[in-house]
Amino acid sequence: MVVFVLVTSFRSERRLLAGYIDAAQQSAAAAASSSEEFLDLAARLGEVERQEFITTMARIRETSSEASALIDAAEVPNDALDAHARLQLAYRSWLVGLEQVEGAALAAAEDPADEIPAQVIQRAVVELAVGDRAYEAGVEELSGLEDGADVEIPTYPVILFSPASGSEGLITAARTSIGLTLLRDLAVTTVTLDPRALGETDTGVDIVPFTDRLIVNVTVTNQGNQAAADIPVQVALSTDRTGTARSESVTVERLQPAESTSLEFVFEVLPVVNYEMVVNVGLTTGETDVENNLLIVPFIVNEEG
Repeated sequence: MVVFVLVTSFRSERRLLAGYIDAAQQSAAAAASSSEEFLDLAARLGEVERQEFITTMARIRETSSEASALIDAAEVPNDALDAHARLQLAYRSWLVGLEQVEGAALAAAEDPADEIPAQVIQRAVVELAVGDRAYEAGVEELSGLEDGADVEIPTYPVILFSPASGSEGLITAARTSIGLTLLRDLAVTTVTLDPRALGETDTGVDIVPFTDRLIVNVTVTNQGNQAAADIPVQVALSTDRTGTARSESVTVERLQPAESTSLEFVFEVLPVVNYEMVVNVGLTTGETDVENNLLIVPFIVNEEG
């Protein structure tokens, strides 16, 4: 009876260990994928664009967090307690290091003279190295269980989050990066009239077919690398006949980087009148290129018939 209980207990422990080893292997595979992507991103830090950096880092941290959750949720046999503690330390350290690198790299690009981001990157690289060593130790602990526990231990991937360039390489790349710096650039990218111009006068003024109602389609694009909110767009129409201007305005709620929006404005017009239309998107404070915020379109409406 005692022998039966011992055998049953041994088999139960072996199944538990096998389940933990499977969870650790799945977790390691996900972490290895994240580490490869991070090292590639770190090697290109000096040339990568801000939005790509933010999006990629978010994906890396998400995958690493999911890998950590697999380990945390696993049922841990007594034989694997030491290995489990080391693997948990590895994932915690990697996640802390990744979060610090992301914020500090962006801050260093914004203000290369600021020493605080450099110090944060140095600490982050230490955290990543701690994670690398803890993971290696955890895998060694698991491998040492193979003979005594009578369970086959798979080969785990080598995982390194520590960049080959070290903290100094990351700091230098971030400080000299052009792509990581915040760029605000709202632009009027296209303006079309409906009805469309038939041609131009000798002085280059568009000739619009006879109409009493002109539809103006304006495309506004966020050509920067940061989201813009509450964007005022104004179309003003003036004539040489009255010298006064009529204007219509709308506010675009939000534009993400590289996102465009199309807007429609309607004006009453008269034939044989010289018009000047001014399309303006702003606010221009802090913009890298203010010339594309304003577009002037002169035109004349053809007479009837």
